[in-house]
Amino acid sequence: MDVKETLKKIHKIEDEAKTEKKYLVQCEGKQICIKCDRYYTRKNIWAKETHEGNLRVGVTDYAQKFLREKVALVEIFKNAIVGDEVDAGDIFGVVYGRLYPNLDLMRCECMAFDLTSPISGRIMKINNAVLDNPQLINASPYEEGWIAEISQTFDSELGDLIAPAKYKKFLLKKEKTPFRII
Repeated sequence: MDVKETLKKIHKIEDEAKTEKKYLVQCEGKQICIKCDRYYTRKNIWAKETHEGNLRVGVTDYAQKFLREKVALVEIFKNAIVGDEVDAGDIFGVVYGRLYPNLDLMRCECMAFDLTSPISGRIMKINNAVLDNPQLINASPYEEGWIAEISQTFDSELGDLIAPAKYKKFLLKKEKTPFRII
């Protein structure tokens, strides 16, 4: 193989690495992005391993699109302090959507989405930027809109996380909504 062919292959590999791998899925009338560099839960939380070995977690694109327009408030209420322990499945906060009128019932409502820990561990970081500016979840759910970093206590729990392709199938089934109306 000559130098030109080798350089061509190297550039092709670099270009592929720059191209972000993701699925785009039509779900309930909305286009949903599923990034392939992380794992997901059936409760619409994503998890991605950090360089430190923690799991950074956040709200999926699906969840943020169904929070009625824009996220109004993020509340981390159970384990608000870095260093607190969470168990897999524990609710450690809530993301609230903006108030909207329900003309049928003549009242205002908002959607709420429970933040559940995908693993047992210790909260290592909380994204204060999201607490100060919750719209980051809408603008960038997979990057700047992350919620917390959790250390991994038990490796066996990682088996409860699902791969992007399986999460895609999960969304296409239109399972029960993860939202509460309050």
